[in-house]
Amino acid sequence: MIANRAKSNGRFPPSYCGVLFQRSQFSFIRGRSLPSVPRASRQWQTAVAVAKVVDQELKDSSVGNALFFHAKRVSPGWRLKRVASIGNHVFYR
Repeated sequence: MIANRAKSNGRFPPSYCGVLFQRSQFSFIRGRSLPSVPRASRQWQTAVAVAKVVDQELKDSSVGNALFFHAKRVSPGWRLKRVASIGNHVFYR
């Protein structure tokens, strides 16, 4: 979804970092900081591997062309097309 937003031609910031650091978009972002994860950790290595797969479009996205999402525990009443539901999140276009 972050890649979709970055490619949205002006609707969102044109970079992954720009999308991530948009105000109030991602709960794990505090100010302009990502959570602290040691670069030698398995979590960091997994995140880098997933980012490479997404950036190089090596696998189709399971959220399709989604640009918006929310946790299942909320119901924002959006009139958008639902494109996927994964874990605790619902994705829309």
